[in-house]
Amino acid sequence: MDLAFCVDNIRSFFDFKGLLSKGLRVLLKDRSNAEIPFFRGGNSRSFVFFLLFCISSGLYAQFEPMFSQNMFNPLNGNPGYAGNSGRMNVVLVNRNQWTGLEGAPVTTVAGADAAINVFGKRAGIGLEVMNDDIGLFNNLMVRISLARRYLIGEGELGVGISTGIISQSFDGTGIVIPESDYHDVNDPLIPAEEVNGFTPDFGLGAFYQAERWYGGVGIQHLFSPEPNFQDEFYVYVPRSLFLTAGYRIELEERNFDLEPSFYLRQSGGSWQTDLNLNLHFRGKYWAGFSYRVQDAVVLLVGIELRNGIRAGYSYDITTSRLSKAGSNGSHELMIGYSFDLNINRKKKRYKSVRFL
Repeated sequence: MDLAFCVDNIRSFFDFKGLLSKGLRVLLKDRSNAEIPFFRGGNSRSFVFFLLFCISSGLYAQFEPMFSQNMFNPLNGNPGYAGNSGRMNVVLVNRNQWTGLEGAPVTTVAGADAAINVFGKRAGIGLEVMNDDIGLFNNLMVRISLARRYLIGEGELGVGISTGIISQSFDGTGIVIPESDYHDVNDPLIPAEEVNGFTPDFGLGAFYQAERWYGGVGIQHLFSPEPNFQDEFYVYVPRSLFLTAGYRIELEERNFDLEPSFYLRQSGGSWQTDLNLNLHFRGKYWAGFSYRVQDAVVLLVGIELRNGIRAGYSYDITTSRLSKAGSNGSHELMIGYSFDLNINRKKKRYKSVRFL
């Protein structure tokens, strides 16, 4: 479903009954192909709720939350990253997306990964807990990653798998269906109460880290899981592909480093590409710029302290037609901590968390 088309038609909300029926049929994966009249009354909440799913081509495209500081948390899309730095890394990210729109996504993710030895073999382990609120939906995900690590050429390759669960809920009590010739107040396809479902989830990934560059590919929701709502509500989580790569350029003036990178995500038939450029000063401060194709311009700033603590902030300036619908951009805060677990190691290796 085209974003521009959805935004252009918000003002005539009550006139696109056929579009609403089609949109909800995509959302609920109605297998009967019957017309599904649906809206929650003529207020801003209705506009925003429908708009969010126009953007996401149905529920499944927006299921995978977007992040602007993805270069500081590669584990989120790639289990092969686990243990990459050789240290224990902890990260907390909170994102408020499209502020100003009621029901817009709010996402919090807490993750950690560490390098370990398994029967004398190099490996890594990771854990993520993510909560995502969008409209009347809440998605909670818990995921464990395990990676086998290999020294190849000038760098190290991690090949990993992940397993976990997805718990999803939909609050049907927030829906109001006005009585009319076009709408069935008691439509059985629309839940009138809160419904919940859960499903196991799996992923794969590979991540290669060299001295000055890195690259990775990850697949999440490998088997397109379907949360079990006991036939009350039918949705599924689409398989998601993540591609990322970056390079560090050391300028003649050693106080500065440039790090261009890109991050590409494909999910539910939609593509999203971030082109990033970060400038680091004295290995302590960074400022950056990202362009998310056809969506936003992103400004990033951050600091890394000598004790392993780092903090970053990003602000997305919406460039799509969402800005005309009331979006004031997106705010994202990142806090991380990196430390060495093995204090008795004779040959300590420190890999700056600013270049993972």
